[in-house]
Amino acid sequence: MFRNMLQSDLFFVSLAILLASHEISGEITAEVQNAVNLPKCYSCEGINCLRTTRLNATVSCSDKLDICVTIYEDFAVSERGCFSEISLAGQAKCAAKDDQCQKCSGQLCNNQGRRDFKCIQCIGSDSESCNKGATASLTASQCGLPTSANSYCYVKVVGNKKDQLQRGCALSVKEQKSCLEDSECSLCLPDNSSDAVAC
Repeated sequence: MFRNMLQSDLFFVSLAILLASHEISGEITAEVQNAVNLPKCYSCEGINCLRTTRLNATVSCSDKLDICVTIYEDFAVSERGCFSEISLAGQAKCAAKDDQCQKCSGQLCNNQGRRDFKCIQCIGSDSESCNKGATASLTASQCGLPTSANSYCYVKVVGNKKDQLQRGCALSVKEQKSCLEDSECSLCLPDNSSDAVAC
């Protein structure tokens, strides 16, 4: 009987060691996997950066230490990709720490607009302060990646009773034209998006 108990205990100890080794090797594998993966960035150049059909094009960087970048001409995206593979003019903007170069590290991280392209983003049905305009509780937040040459914020009347407002970023020409054609919608520049009259 003592021998059976000893074998049983030995079995459980062996099982615990086996499970622990699988768990540890799983953690190591994940770390090794992350170290092995090359950075992947969204990629475009020139007019292709404004085409919505090219918005999700990607490229894998050739160096594990590379980073993703987005280069702007004013607020319009002119180039995206791995830092080592963008144009010399783009690299010069980054070296000069120009606002028109935005760097990030991580997989597919270059999918935002310029850091200073911020709009109030809210829906009146979720937040009463959204309906009131510029208040201390409304703060502008960074917009997504624009596919138009100009960047605007918008405010429009929504809801069944047309008594609520929605505020946000107009990122594409289609969104901007739609707002311009709607008498219940108004565009403004990001600089004055906190002005209650404008946006």
